[in-house]
Amino acid sequence: MEYTAIHYLVAMLKAYEIKHIVSSPGTQNSLFNMIVQQDSDFQCYSVIDERSAAYFATGISHELSVPVVIDCTGASASRNYLSAMTESYYRHIPIIAITFTNIAGNPYELTAQYMNRSVTLADVKSISVELPRINDNKDKVKCLTFLNTVLFEAVYKNRPVHINCPASFDFSSLKDLPSDIWKTEYYTKDYEQQEGSLKNKDVAVFIGSHRKFTSEEENALSNFAESHSCPVFCDHTSNYKGKNKVLSAKATTILDLKRKPELIIDIGNVSGDYSCTSLFSKAEIWRVTENNSFACRFGKPVKKTFAVNEMDFFTKMTKEDNKSNDYYSYVSENINNIKIPDLPLSNPLICQKLAEFIPKGSTLHHSVSNTKRCMNFFDFDNSINIACNVGVCGIDGPVSTMVGQSVADKNKKCFGILGDLAFFYDMNVLGQRDIGKNLRIILINNNRGEEFRLNPSLEQYCAEKADVLISAAGHNKGGASGWAKSCGFHYMSARTKDEFLNQIYDFCNAEFENPVLFEIFTTDEDEKKGLNLMKTYNKSEIEEKLKKYYRAIKKIIK
Repeated sequence: MEYTAIHYLVAMLKAYEIKHIVSSPGTQNSLFNMIVQQDSDFQCYSVIDERSAAYFATGISHELSVPVVIDCTGASASRNYLSAMTESYYRHIPIIAITFTNIAGNPYELTAQYMNRSVTLADVKSISVELPRINDNKDKVKCLTFLNTVLFEAVYKNRPVHINCPASFDFSSLKDLPSDIWKTEYYTKDYEQQEGSLKNKDVAVFIGSHRKFTSEEENALSNFAESHSCPVFCDHTSNYKGKNKVLSAKATTILDLKRKPELIIDIGNVSGDYSCTSLFSKAEIWRVTENNSFACRFGKPVKKTFAVNEMDFFTKMTKEDNKSNDYYSYVSENINNIKIPDLPLSNPLICQKLAEFIPKGSTLHHSVSNTKRCMNFFDFDNSINIACNVGVCGIDGPVSTMVGQSVADKNKKCFGILGDLAFFYDMNVLGQRDIGKNLRIILINNNRGEEFRLNPSLEQYCAEKADVLISAAGHNKGGASGWAKSCGFHYMSARTKDEFLNQIYDFCNAEFENPVLFEIFTTDEDEKKGLNLMKTYNKSEIEEKLKKYYRAIKKIIK
C-alpha cells in the first residue's frame, strides 16, 4: 500500500499517545475519521458544530491535562474553530486542530470547498504546518519532520497547534498504518541516567553556528569530550575553541572518514557546511536545545531532545574513565595525517595562507558557499574571532557585516574574505565614513559566482552555459580598483600565484594608514583544480597506504 499524509498523521498521533479526537462530519476528512474510528487506541467524539467541537475539546483537555485533536472538512468549517483556538492559545491548552485540503484546489481555480490557509491568525496557534502529498521519500521525510515539530509543541509545551493535511480517499486499507515513523523523546530533568547509552559507542558532538561560548561553557563541553573520547565536529561559525575540536570539512570533504559516528549530540543552529551531512548517515541523534523547541538536521530522526542548558547537560553527562571507545583517537589520527597539496591560485590556497599569516587576536568574517567551504579546510589560531552570515547562508551583507565588526573595536584588525558576486552586491558600504585603517578585505575575483561552476550537477548539464544567468559571469570587468581607491582604500592586487604569495604576509601584518583591499584574480580552471586536489589528494594517498598494509598482511599470512 502507498501511504498518504493521512496515514502518517494517524501513525504519529498514536506514537505520541494522543488518544482523544473530536470530529465534525465531512468529506475531506472522511478517510481520517474512518481510520481513527476503527482504531481502539483512540477515543472519538462526534460534535456537528465546529465551534462547539473546539470548545468541547478544550473542556476535555483542561480536565485531563492531555492534548486533544479536533478535525473538520474543508470549506468554511475550520473558521468556526477560531474563537476556541484563541481561548486555547491564551490558556496554554494543547488543542491539535487538523484541517483538510482539497488537493484539486488552488487560489486560481474555481474549485468547490477550497480554502487558502497559508496565513493564520497569530494568536490561535503556536505552530501551523502544511503536510505535503507523499510522492517519494523526500516527501515522507518532510512530513515526519513537520509532524514531530507540531506534536512536540502540543505534547511537551502544552500549546495549541494547526495541521493542514491534503485530503485523500484511498480507503483500500483502513487498518494498516506505516511503521517507518519516528518520534523524539523529551527530557527536561533527571536525564543523567541517559549517560549510560553513550557507553561502547562511537560518540561525537556536532555544533552548528553558535553564539560565543563562555569559558565555563567551553570547559564543560571540553571535559565531556575528553571523558567520552569523542570528537567535536564543527566549522568556524561554531565559535568552539575547546578540546577535541575537528573541522567537519576535514573529516568529510577531504577524508570522508569510513568510521562514522554511532551517536551524535547535536547543538547550535544552521550549519553552512553541506558536506557534514555524511556524518549523520548512521548515527542516533540527540538534540540539546536551550529554547525548548524542536529541530532536526538534514531530516534525520532525533531520538532524544533535551530541553536544557547546554553547560548543565555536558556537566551532568560527564563521567570519569568512560573512554570505552577511543573514537577521537581514530579521527584525530586520520586528521593529523592530512597533507595539503601544492595548490594553484584559488580559494583553498588563499584560505591556507590567510590561516598561516593572520595576526593573533584578529577578527575575521568570511562569506558563504565556496569561501566558507575552503575556510573550513584550515585551522586558525584560537584567538581569532571568526564569523559568517550563516543564518540563511545568503549572499546579502557580508561586506556591511565585516565593516560593522571593524568599527566595534578599531584597535583590533578586522579581516574579510569573500567572492566577487558577494563583494559587488554589497560594496556601497565601503563609502561609510566610520571605516578605519583596521579593516582589511580579500576579494577573490573569479569573474563569476564560482560556486555554481563547482556544483557537479550544474556543471554536468550546463558547463559554460551557466555563465550567462546562473553564475552571472562577466560583470564588473574592471575589478574593484577604482571603487576601492575612490573610497580611500589602499589597493593591492594579484593575478599569479607568485604575486599573491609575495604580498599576503604584508597584507596581514604590515601597518597601513588606510583600510586595505586585496583583489586576487583567479580562474575557473584553477578554482576547480584547487578544490579537487583538496578532495582527492589525501584520499588517494591513504588508500594507497591501506593497500600496502593489506599486501603486507597477506604476505605474513602466506
